[in-house]
Amino acid sequence: MRGTDKPKETERLAPEFDRRTLLKAGAAAAAAGPLTVFSRSARAADRLRVLAWPGYEEKGIAQEFEETHGVRVDFKTYIGGDQMLQLFTRAPRGTYDSVLLDAEYVRKLAAVDALEPYNPAEVPELANYHPEFTNMRQLRAGGGRVWGTTTRFGFYAISYNSDHMSREESEDWNSLFLPKFAGKIGVLDWYLPNMGNASLAVHPNKENPYDLSDEQLGAVRKWLLKLRPQVGILGPTSRPVVQAMIDGGVSAAMIGDLDIDLKIAGHTNFEATIPKQGGIRWQEVATVCRQSRNKELALEWVRYLSQARVQARIGFAKAFKSRGPNLKVAGHWTEAQNRLMGYYPDPDDSSRMRVETLIERSVARDLPVRQQEKAWIDIFNEFRKD
Repeated sequence: MRGTDKPKETERLAPEFDRRTLLKAGAAAAAAGPLTVFSRSARAADRLRVLAWPGYEEKGIAQEFEETHGVRVDFKTYIGGDQMLQLFTRAPRGTYDSVLLDAEYVRKLAAVDALEPYNPAEVPELANYHPEFTNMRQLRAGGGRVWGTTTRFGFYAISYNSDHMSREESEDWNSLFLPKFAGKIGVLDWYLPNMGNASLAVHPNKENPYDLSDEQLGAVRKWLLKLRPQVGILGPTSRPVVQAMIDGGVSAAMIGDLDIDLKIAGHTNFEATIPKQGGIRWQEVATVCRQSRNKELALEWVRYLSQARVQARIGFAKAFKSRGPNLKVAGHWTEAQNRLMGYYPDPDDSSRMRVETLIERSVARDLPVRQQEKAWIDIFNEFRKD
């Protein structure tokens, strides 16, 4: 949900930008070389060059790192995975030391020999991460190594007006078909999270909802086409969807996390959850570039971003709000912030935080496994035009 350039009709990059900026306004790996263990005494450069989504460059996020290492962090921000790939591949190799990117794009960079894998033991704070973020399939580089470390995350699930949808109804994707929601459902106009969620609605709790046979994909298509008459707004970005929710024209939307900034803005009658069948989770990852001249410093940057106190700052960046995979982030937020982000005892299981329940119900967003992306985009375009 970030974006400036107008995307191609089939790429739909703008909604991904809006997922995040609107949360503010309203969320074949390449063959690796030998095992690399970086020195902890990174002192080789006077600057670190980072390609990243907006937020990390905000004042106060990198300041501690710069002061500790006596360097400057130079940021180049981008909007959307395809723009990231364009910026990276068009620049001379070695231009960037680290890329912060969505997890599903990690393998695309790894496939062009752009990333340096490392031993996860080199990032001690992973011991405080939720386990779902320490063994992500998108990050496995082979030989026990990883391509990157998660820095922030959020959900794509159901955001709803609690005056119109009950908590019990929000726990089931098929509640979107209830007659009272005819014309009252909002959808973000981007195929990847929506088809992932539709896949889970049809194939509950599937380990990878993007790994479908043609028959299974056909069932997802049928579910989406059945939903289409219920859809009152298909937003090119989240902004019009949220406005429709505030105005009362939309009761629920297939966009998670919209409740965070709506609550900050004073709209207390909005909630978000992940249905019992599962939901899609986005996450960003910090990496070390293979051709970087400052690999030791780049790994220090990864370690820095893995710390709870740093993720606490990132989580409440001005660009958009996000959650931290380091569960100790809760110790650096106020009680109100923890309540807003889900870092409080789950009412249904006091032995865990609510955010842990949501993480375990969710699945990491990915790219189609058995079909070309175009096959999935074609189905979503059929849904859009129906």
